Amino acid sequence: MRPSQDWNALIQKHLDGQTTEEEAQALSTGIEDDAEVRSQYLKAAQIHGALADETLALDVESEPEVKAAAPEQQKVLGQFAWPRQIAAGLVAGIFVGLLGVGMIWAIDSPKVEAQVFDIAHGDFETMAEGPTPTQFPVRFGEWAGNPAEVVKEADGNKILRFVRTANVKGTPDGIASNCSVFQLVDLTALRQQLEAGQTQGNYSLKLSARFRRDASLSDNELSNPKATLRIFLFQGEPESIGETWPQVVRQAEALGKKSIELKPGSAAATISASCILESDATVALIAVAATSGYNSKTPVPLGGFFVDDVQLTVIKQPNLPVEVVSR
Repeated sequence: MRPSQDWNALIQKHLDGQTTEEEAQALSTGIEDDAEVRSQYLKAAQIHGALADETLALDVESEPEVKAAAPEQQKVLGQFAWPRQIAAGLVAGIFVGLLGVGMIWAIDSPKVEAQVFDIAHGDFETMAEGPTPTQFPVRFGEWAGNPAEVVKEADGNKILRFVRTANVKGTPDGIASNCSVFQLVDLTALRQQLEAGQTQGNYSLKLSARFRRDASLSDNELSNPKATLRIFLFQGEPESIGETWPQVVRQAEALGKKSIELKPGSAAATISASCILESDATVALIAVAATSGYNSKTPVPLGGFFVDDVQLTVIKQPNLPVEVVSR
């Protein structure tokens, strides 16, 4: 085993199905001889299994200049671009392509645990009716972003309505293809809770929200619109995120995204997006959005899109006990 070996890069390369026979043999030896390498490999398989149904991407939709930054995107996305079929084989106890190693999963493995972490005004019930601030948030616990408003429905329930698309930073000639409303979440309290626990495991965050689309007079101005959920994890101060948005997306420690198409008048749908809880992340940026479906520099009305019941859930993937044996 080579001390200078970049095991993380080799593991990711193998899970991408791109290792040579020599590299696969080196990884096989590392897994068999080194408990840390073995744990690292298993963690990658566990986390991918938990996130297999999520769409993870760096697409912030209204900021195409970020999408053009190929080198930075590849660096981040490489952590999540693992083929499902390979991960499925690992979860089943098979190291696809590894030579000379077998793996036995313990029958009485610990269970996955999930706990809801409260975010401010997640159901909008404690907010006053009316517009939310039209700016990028600079403090924890407030909803702000593109034009949106809290409205009260006939049954008394409060819900957030997306008013129109815009460019949250007011960039001249900037793209205004979505209406995104953001909140900054302090991860300090969450980390204190996790550190107080007596069990160990790998953690991920799942952001969920319930979207609805009513028929609206502006429907004919929309082309394949979607409801979108995003979560980004950063290390730094909350105000620094807004100052360098959207370029700061390239510095995200982890990220997750999910989109859904809703027809006017269709039933409300709950979607979720997940990301790995990186050890050095201090701030989570969550975003709920409705998109017009095309790039435009002119604001587009989105009167029929609503969102409610925004929740953040902490999921613990336990360190599964395994036995690695030589064949």
